[in-house]
Amino acid sequence: MIRVHDIVLKGEKTLLRPFTPDDLEMAFKWNNDPLVLEAEGEPEHTWDEVVEVYEYLSNNGFLFIIEAVDLPEPEPIGEICLLYDNDYERLGVEDKNEVIYCVPTLIGKPQYWGRGYGKDAIKTVLKFAFEVMGADRVFATDIFSFSERSIRLFNSLGFDEVRRDKNRIYYRGRYYDIVDFCITRDKYFLLNKSFAGNQNFPDKGGK
Repeated sequence: MIRVHDIVLKGEKTLLRPFTPDDLEMAFKWNNDPLVLEAEGEPEHTWDEVVEVYEYLSNNGFLFIIEAVDLPEPEPIGEICLLYDNDYERLGVEDKNEVIYCVPTLIGKPQYWGRGYGKDAIKTVLKFAFEVMGADRVFATDIFSFSERSIRLFNSLGFDEVRRDKNRIYYRGRYYDIVDFCITRDKYFLLNKSFAGNQNFPDKGGK
Protein backbone atom coordinates (compact mmCIF):
# COMPACT_ATOMS: atom_id res chain seq x y z
CA MET A 1 0.00 0.00 0.00
CA ILE A 2 1.22 3.50 -0.86
CA ARG A 3 1.65 5.70 2.22
CA VAL A 4 0.62 9.27 1.46
CA HIS A 5 2.23 11.98 3.61
CA ASP A 6 1.10 15.60 3.83
CA ILE A 7 4.33 17.46 3.02
CA VAL A 8 4.51 19.90 0.09
CA LEU A 9 7.87 21.48 -0.78
CA LYS A 10 8.45 24.41 -3.11
CA GLY A 11 11.62 25.07 -5.06
CA GLU A 12 12.41 27.72 -7.65
CA LYS A 13 11.41 25.64 -10.68
CA THR A 14 9.57 22.74 -9.06
CA LEU A 15 6.84 21.90 -6.61
CA LEU A 16 7.12 18.59 -4.77
CA ARG A 17 3.75 17.14 -3.81
CA PRO A 18 2.91 13.84 -2.12
CA PHE A 19 2.95 10.74 -4.34
CA THR A 20 -0.47 9.05 -4.30
CA PRO A 21 -1.78 5.71 -5.61
CA ASP A 22 -3.23 7.59 -8.59
CA ASP A 23 0.34 8.38 -9.68
CA LEU A 24 1.34 4.74 -10.11
CA GLU A 25 0.20 4.49 -13.72
CA MET A 26 2.20 7.60 -14.62
CA ALA A 27 5.25 6.28 -12.75
CA PHE A 28 4.92 2.94 -14.56
CA LYS A 29 5.11 4.75 -17.92
CA TRP A 30 8.14 6.77 -16.80
CA ASN A 31 10.00 3.67 -15.64
CA ASN A 32 9.42 1.97 -18.98
CA ASP A 33 10.16 4.90 -21.27
CA PRO A 34 12.81 3.63 -23.76
CA LEU A 35 15.06 6.65 -23.24
CA VAL A 36 14.82 6.35 -19.46
CA LEU A 37 15.67 2.65 -19.63
CA GLU A 38 18.63 3.36 -21.89
CA ALA A 39 19.93 6.10 -19.58
CA GLU A 40 19.50 3.92 -16.50
CA GLY A 41 20.91 0.79 -18.12
CA GLU A 42 17.92 -1.23 -16.96
CA PRO A 43 15.43 -3.68 -18.54
CA GLU A 44 11.70 -3.04 -18.73
CA HIS A 45 9.78 -3.25 -15.45
CA THR A 46 6.55 -5.12 -14.79
CA TRP A 47 3.60 -3.46 -13.10
CA ASP A 48 4.13 -5.50 -9.94
CA GLU A 49 7.81 -4.52 -9.81
CA VAL A 50 6.98 -0.84 -10.09
CA VAL A 51 4.26 -1.04 -7.43
CA GLU A 52 6.62 -2.87 -5.07
CA VAL A 53 9.31 -0.20 -5.46
CA TYR A 54 6.96 2.71 -4.84
CA GLU A 55 5.29 1.00 -1.90
CA TYR A 56 8.73 0.54 -0.34
CA LEU A 57 9.77 4.14 -0.99
CA SER A 58 6.53 5.60 0.32
CA ASN A 59 6.60 3.53 3.50
CA ASN A 60 10.24 4.27 4.30
CA GLY A 61 10.49 7.95 3.51
CA PHE A 62 8.83 10.93 1.89
CA LEU A 63 7.91 10.17 -1.73
CA PHE A 64 7.12 13.15 -3.94
CA ILE A 65 5.95 13.86 -7.46
CA ILE A 66 8.10 16.55 -9.11
CA GLU A 67 5.98 19.16 -10.87
CA ALA A 68 7.61 21.70 -13.18
CA VAL A 69 6.01 25.02 -12.27
CA ASP A 70 7.82 27.36 -14.66
CA LEU A 71 5.86 26.03 -17.65
CA PRO A 72 2.64 27.62 -18.98
CA GLU A 73 0.81 24.93 -16.98
CA PRO A 74 2.37 22.96 -14.09
CA GLU A 75 3.30 19.47 -15.26
CA PRO A 76 4.34 16.30 -13.40
CA ILE A 77 7.70 15.25 -14.81
CA GLY A 78 9.24 12.85 -12.30
CA GLU A 79 9.59 11.70 -8.72
CA ILE A 80 12.00 12.04 -5.81
CA CYS A 81 12.14 10.38 -2.41
CA LEU A 82 13.82 11.32 0.83
CA LEU A 83 14.42 7.72 1.85
CA TYR A 84 15.42 6.79 5.39
CA ASP A 85 18.38 4.38 5.34
CA ASN A 86 19.94 2.68 8.36
CA ASP A 87 22.25 0.30 6.47
CA TYR A 88 25.27 1.91 8.13
CA GLU A 89 27.72 -0.83 7.16
CA ARG A 90 26.92 -0.67 3.46
CA LEU A 91 27.09 3.12 3.50
CA GLY A 92 30.35 3.14 5.46
CA VAL A 93 28.97 5.15 8.39
CA GLU A 94 30.53 4.24 11.74
CA ASP A 95 28.24 6.22 14.07
CA LYS A 96 24.95 4.34 14.22
CA ASN A 97 23.28 7.32 15.91
CA GLU A 98 23.52 9.35 12.73
CA VAL A 99 20.34 10.06 10.78
CA ILE A 100 20.88 8.94 7.20
CA TYR A 101 18.78 9.48 4.09
CA CYS A 102 19.12 8.72 0.38
CA VAL A 103 17.59 10.67 -2.50
CA PRO A 104 16.51 8.34 -5.35
CA THR A 105 15.36 10.65 -8.13
CA LEU A 106 13.83 10.18 -11.58
CA ILE A 107 12.95 12.72 -14.23
CA GLY A 108 10.62 10.48 -16.20
CA LYS A 109 10.05 12.77 -19.19
CA PRO A 110 13.27 12.94 -21.22
CA GLN A 111 12.26 16.20 -22.91
CA TYR A 112 12.89 17.90 -19.56
CA TRP A 113 16.36 16.47 -18.95
CA GLY A 114 19.13 19.02 -18.64
CA ARG A 115 16.78 21.89 -17.77
CA GLY A 116 17.54 22.12 -14.07
CA TYR A 117 14.43 20.41 -12.70
CA GLY A 118 16.27 17.50 -11.11
CA LYS A 119 18.81 19.83 -9.52
CA ASP A 120 16.09 22.10 -8.15
CA ALA A 121 14.13 19.15 -6.75
CA ILE A 122 17.20 17.69 -5.02
CA LYS A 123 18.16 21.10 -3.58
CA THR A 124 14.64 21.43 -2.21
CA VAL A 125 14.71 17.96 -0.64
CA LEU A 126 18.16 18.59 0.85
CA LYS A 127 16.83 21.72 2.55
CA PHE A 128 13.99 19.64 4.03
CA ALA A 129 16.38 16.86 5.05
CA PHE A 130 18.96 18.99 6.84
CA GLU A 131 16.93 21.96 8.06
CA VAL A 132 13.75 20.15 9.10
CA MET A 133 14.46 16.44 9.52
CA GLY A 134 17.86 16.84 11.17
CA ALA A 135 19.75 14.63 8.73
CA ASP A 136 23.43 13.99 9.37
CA ARG A 137 24.17 12.70 5.88
CA VAL A 138 22.30 12.37 2.59
CA PHE A 139 23.47 9.83 0.02
CA ALA A 140 22.96 9.33 -3.69
CA THR A 141 23.68 5.64 -4.19
CA ASP A 142 24.19 3.25 -7.08
CA ILE A 143 25.05 5.87 -9.68
CA PHE A 144 26.48 4.23 -12.80
CA SER A 145 29.78 5.73 -13.93
CA PHE A 146 28.48 6.09 -17.49
CA SER A 147 25.84 8.53 -16.22
CA GLU A 148 27.95 11.65 -16.59
CA ARG A 149 24.90 13.90 -16.25
CA SER A 150 24.08 12.47 -12.82
CA ILE A 151 27.68 12.69 -11.64
CA ARG A 152 27.94 16.36 -12.68
CA LEU A 153 24.62 17.05 -10.97
CA PHE A 154 25.59 15.64 -7.60
CA ASN A 155 29.04 17.23 -7.72
CA SER A 156 27.41 20.61 -8.41
CA LEU A 157 25.24 20.20 -5.30
CA GLY A 158 28.20 19.57 -3.01
CA PHE A 159 28.09 15.78 -2.89
CA ASP A 160 31.41 13.95 -2.63
CA GLU A 161 32.21 10.51 -4.00
CA VAL A 162 32.46 8.12 -1.05
CA ARG A 163 32.51 4.69 -2.65
CA ARG A 164 33.25 3.20 -6.06
CA ASP A 165 32.72 -0.45 -6.94
CA LYS A 166 34.86 -1.11 -9.99
CA ASN A 167 33.49 -2.89 -13.06
CA ARG A 168 30.18 -3.84 -11.44
CA ILE A 169 27.80 -3.37 -14.38
CA TYR A 170 28.09 -4.49 -18.00
CA TYR A 171 26.52 -2.01 -20.40
CA ARG A 172 26.89 -1.58 -24.15
CA GLY A 173 29.85 -3.87 -24.47
CA ARG A 174 31.95 -2.77 -21.51
CA TYR A 175 32.04 -2.71 -17.72
CA TYR A 176 31.30 0.37 -15.64
CA ASP A 177 31.64 1.32 -11.99
CA ILE A 178 28.85 1.89 -9.47
CA VAL A 179 29.42 5.06 -7.45
CA ASP A 180 27.95 6.41 -4.19
CA PHE A 181 27.92 10.11 -3.34
CA CYS A 182 27.27 11.83 -0.01
CA ILE A 183 26.82 15.29 1.43
CA THR A 184 27.25 15.76 5.17
CA ARG A 185 25.36 18.09 7.45
CA ASP A 186 28.48 20.21 8.03
CA LYS A 187 29.10 20.64 4.32
CA TYR A 188 25.46 21.44 3.61
CA PHE A 189 25.45 24.28 6.13
CA LEU A 190 28.86 25.49 4.94
CA LEU A 191 27.32 25.87 1.48
CA ASN A 192 24.12 27.38 2.90
CA LYS A 193 25.44 29.81 5.51
CA SER A 194 22.31 31.96 5.49
CA PHE A 195 20.34 29.35 7.44
CA ALA A 196 19.90 30.59 11.02
CA GLY A 197 19.16 27.20 12.57
CA ASN A 198 16.13 25.29 13.79
CA GLN A 199 16.49 22.50 16.30
CA ASN A 200 12.78 21.70 16.63
CA PHE A 201 12.94 18.68 14.37
CA PRO A 202 9.99 16.30 13.87
CA ASP A 203 10.31 12.51 13.87
CA LYS A 204 13.55 11.83 11.98
CA GLY A 205 12.52 8.45 10.66
CA GLY A 206 10.04 9.81 8.19
CA LYS A 207 7.52 7.12 9.13
